[in-house]
Amino acid sequence: MQKNLEIFYDSETDILELFLEEPTNCYFNEIDDDLFEGREEGTNKLIGFKIFNFRRRGGMKNIKIPLPVNVKIEAVN
Repeated sequence: MQKNLEIFYDSETDILELFLEEPTNCYFNEIDDDLFEGREEGTNKLIGFKIFNFRRRGGMKNIKIPLPVNVKIEAVN
């Protein structure tokens, strides 16, 4: 089954959200300053991330998220 990475950005709140699964019935834990991982209630399965102060952190060029598959997201100029 193919899965998509869903990315949402709210410029008013400066929050970037990345979801590996549908964000339903989940909770978020802070794993670094302004970086939160979302886990499914009951199963504790990783479903996504929220990054607060996204632009102040440098936008896409400075975001590193510790995923099980070691994915690094960077902007390409």
